[in-house]
Amino acid sequence: MLSSRILSGLIFLVVFLLALFHPAWRLALPLILVATSLWGTHEFMHFGSSKPSRPFLLMAMTGSVLLIADAYWFQMAHALLIIAALAILTLTIGTLIHESRATELATRSVTAPIYVALPLAFCTLIWLKPIHAQNENDPHYLIFLVAVTWSGDIGAYFFGRLFGRHKLAPRISPGKTVEGFIGGILLTLIVAIMMKLCWNNMNRIFAWQEIIFLALAFSIIGPIGDLAESWLKRSSGIKDSGRTFTGHGGMLDIIDSILFTTVFYYGYLLIFHHGTFHFMEYLPK
Repeated sequence: MLSSRILSGLIFLVVFLLALFHPAWRLALPLILVATSLWGTHEFMHFGSSKPSRPFLLMAMTGSVLLIADAYWFQMAHALLIIAALAILTLTIGTLIHESRATELATRSVTAPIYVALPLAFCTLIWLKPIHAQNENDPHYLIFLVAVTWSGDIGAYFFGRLFGRHKLAPRISPGKTVEGFIGGILLTLIVAIMMKLCWNNMNRIFAWQEIIFLALAFSIIGPIGDLAESWLKRSSGIKDSGRTFTGHGGMLDIIDSILFTTVFYYGYLLIFHHGTFHFMEYLPK
């Protein structure tokens, strides 16, 4: 399992960097985000006491794709409309087919794209908005998010395996330990500081106080996302959200931390880096 995790991580790193820096791979990142969104939405729709009927599953997956597409082409100018239309259409479908579980399935169909696809759409904006602003540091905002978030996951995993003794949240996720949580914080800080010291683009993007603040915030918010997804699984009576070749379980098991940190990070950039990230400038006049 460990070898699968390392191999899959290296593959992702190569593809991710090519997608960010190689012109021929420019469409790779949005395609990866769409595929991840579809996979994660499909897994989320199968949480619960019963499997979703096909119309609700298709509506949820369509909504997820539309959110990513709207971020890529229209900077999410239509996101609220997509979510509202999804709520109305799912309830309409439930009424027309006399679905006895209409309330539960409609709620799941709207929640899945918001939980899974909306943060991935924010990732698209974090990648694209500096380009629109003609900012030379365009890919590095997204690199920072991914590297620092997943360094927390990696630190928690290895420190937990090596030194884990005290359970962090035994009722939610028995495998999580206090030692792993502390290790995640330490590695997150180390990676963020090294990026600041050794990478000129990162040095230009963030001041020292921002590096420390964001690293600490990610190291806390990421595990909350992990625990939230663990509770979703536990309350649904399943161990993994699905299966992938990575050794991590399902897709949601892979991206649970970054879904939470992305929302916080994009909000932070809108407030404190508004010269580059400004939501209103991309809305229709």
